Amino acid sequence: MNIREKFTYYFLHYLSRYLKQVSNKNRVRYTNWLAGFAYKYIPIRKNEAYKNIKLAFPNKNHQWIEQVLKGSYKTVVENFIDFLSISTTVQTTTFKIENKKIIDEALKKNKGIILITGHFGLWEKWAAWFGKNKYPIWGIIQRQSNKGSDLFFKETRESYGMRHIYRKSSLDQAYKILKENKILILASDQDAKHRGVIVDFFNHKTSVPKGAAIFHLKTGAALIFSVATKNIDGSMSLSFSELTLENEPSIESITQSYTKMLEDKISEFPDHYFWFHRKWKSTIN
Repeated sequence: MNIREKFTYYFLHYLSRYLKQVSNKNRVRYTNWLAGFAYKYIPIRKNEAYKNIKLAFPNKNHQWIEQVLKGSYKTVVENFIDFLSISTTVQTTTFKIENKKIIDEALKKNKGIILITGHFGLWEKWAAWFGKNKYPIWGIIQRQSNKGSDLFFKETRESYGMRHIYRKSSLDQAYKILKENKILILASDQDAKHRGVIVDFFNHKTSVPKGAAIFHLKTGAALIFSVATKNIDGSMSLSFSELTLENEPSIESITQSYTKMLEDKISEFPDHYFWFHRKWKSTIN
């Protein structure tokens, strides 16, 4: 690592130690302040996010879209603060689990699990719940260009039980994970360009990664969709749902199935979604 990357690594550790020690009330205060500041003064992809919300909800007015956008900023900041203080926040959060038997029964089949999610809600704390409860989880992660932040993120995720493989690494490791009856987490909601499969998302065509469908068709591993929603009292509701598949499922039908499940969750909790992705980059000019 160069000097800048080392500084990033140690600075993130300093922030992490500090945020673990402050009260939940203060972490909430920091979240609200930073989200408001970012909304006003850090307009990176702000227009893109606004446009995406408008595309998804064309009948909503400007005030509604602005409220959703502000909520999305808050979710992003809360995710980051939760991640920096994850060992504390995951212990102090009450999790309400829906349909836990789905994942437990799938593990008994000994074929591995493809756990599909999206950039929705507090996904870092969502992932930490699995580690806390001793589920054998692996995530496919984007490598950070800054080696200091990349190492910090890797160490932090490993601290709560998540192992990971980098995107564009050999697929052999992913197949090995499923063969060993472990859980492979895939956040399958970013634009996949020409490598993806075209499906409908909020009545617009979008390119979605097809890895989850390919892994299932080649291994027979269970396909489970899961996200977590924030509750007013500070608790989180974490849910599991089995995908509804055709008799002879295809890459397209599988991908459309979980994309629709994510769409339904976003429709219910629009401020939970990370609207800053260029979701329709490949299909809408």
